[in-house]
Amino acid sequence: MADLITTADPGQAPQLLEFHRLTDAIAAQRALLQRWQQASADFHQQQAAALAPHLASQRAIDLDLLRFLDQAAHAGELGRSDLHILHALVRDLAASLLRQGDEPELRAIHARHQDAEDDTDLPDEDDGEPASASASAAAPAADDWEAEWERMEAAQSDAARQRERHRAQHKAASRRQRMTAAPQPEDASQTLRAVYRKLASALHPDRAPDDAQRARKTALMQRVNVAYGARNLLELLQLQLQLEVEQIDTRSIAAMGEAALRRYNMVLAEQLDELRQETADTERGLRTQLGLGHGAEPTATRITRAIREQARALQQNIAYWQWERGELEDPRFFKQWLREQRA
Repeated sequence: MADLITTADPGQAPQLLEFHRLTDAIAAQRALLQRWQQASADFHQQQAAALAPHLASQRAIDLDLLRFLDQAAHAGELGRSDLHILHALVRDLAASLLRQGDEPELRAIHARHQDAEDDTDLPDEDDGEPASASASAAAPAADDWEAEWERMEAAQSDAARQRERHRAQHKAASRRQRMTAAPQPEDASQTLRAVYRKLASALHPDRAPDDAQRARKTALMQRVNVAYGARNLLELLQLQLQLEVEQIDTRSIAAMGEAALRRYNMVLAEQLDELRQETADTERGLRTQLGLGHGAEPTATRITRAIREQARALQQNIAYWQWERGELEDPRFFKQWLREQRA
């Protein structure tokens, strides 16, 4: 695609110089964002491949534990207080596994222990222990790596939503600030619409001489719609240049006049601000996941090291849970373990 000519001449008008500065800054910011996005994609792809076997082992352990606890709840060897704890543990563990994949067996176990809890009176004091165990009991899955992983992913999703709200608030504040500035003959939205309408008119399928041109214009119109929806004025201008609807070169830009250039610059400044915020959010998220300090680059070596450390932590936890699962076969250990879950 043809690119805008953005070489600035120090002798140009201030608004034209600002136009060139903004288009250059946007191109540089896009390149920086793409580098961080690619590094993040590489990390998650390698992470998924490296941790998949360990997560599969963890799920197998959790499933085995769930079935063991389900059977123990119906063995008739526990008092009401212990059963109260056990029902909560099974429900939480089943719910955690269901979030990873909906299976009939898991749903049946979850429903069975939900129904059992609903039909159970408040636990008695036969063990001399608090009756409100279910409120404070933590399921084994709450302490296992996969549950931690789920909580981390949920926290990241919440953080992403918060960043999106912050970005929306920032955009709204920027718009309010521009609205309170000196009035312009035509606002930024009208500028976008004007460029969009010219492109839409030029790309109308009825004006295509043959099927090949019709297909080309349809594909270009899809890009125009995406750019317009994202308020990406620079992309619309570049498409306009490509189609030669209106030759947007240095001479025609300079001929626009101060008022027209000011409107373009308003939209481009907003786009640059949003790109910077998105870049900062992407960089911050990846730095957190890799444990990178400020200024450290997400190199292939650092990505590999972070994934190796995560895999090592998973292996250590799996080894402990396998040992603990074997010990639960001892009734005395099982009862002690069960009562420790509500601490």
